[in-house]
Amino acid sequence: MSVGIRISRSKDRKRIFRIIHRIFPRANQSFSKNNLYFLAIKKGDDAGFLHLVLEKKEILLQGIGVKKEWRGQGIGTELLETAVEYAEAQGKDMLLKVRPENAAALNLYAKKAFTIKKLRDCYILQRKINT
Repeated sequence: MSVGIRISRSKDRKRIFRIIHRIFPRANQSFSKNNLYFLAIKKGDDAGFLHLVLEKKEILLQGIGVKKEWRGQGIGTELLETAVEYAEAQGKDMLLKVRPENAAALNLYAKKAFTIKKLRDCYILQRKINT
């Protein structure tokens, strides 16, 4: 884990939606029992979040984001590692969507063994459990 970053699961809806809205102002806010959220905290600030959706056969990485002022410090990598570790512990593959123009995200996912499949205007990425 990067120095000074703490990642923990959170059920605090207001806190979660505050950071999601700050990073992605147009995000649709919903909360259900199959949603799992993690917050990345650095120097007492909610610096980033991870949103997983738990399905029967796989885990969907619904969202990951880091505030602008905290980018480039390994927080996104730590959040993604948390997601991968969680999926592996559950014995499930992980899926996500990403836009082709989001090169930073594609590079990050490639480092964690996600494979890319083109689908219309976005990529579907998959990480097999035994990869």
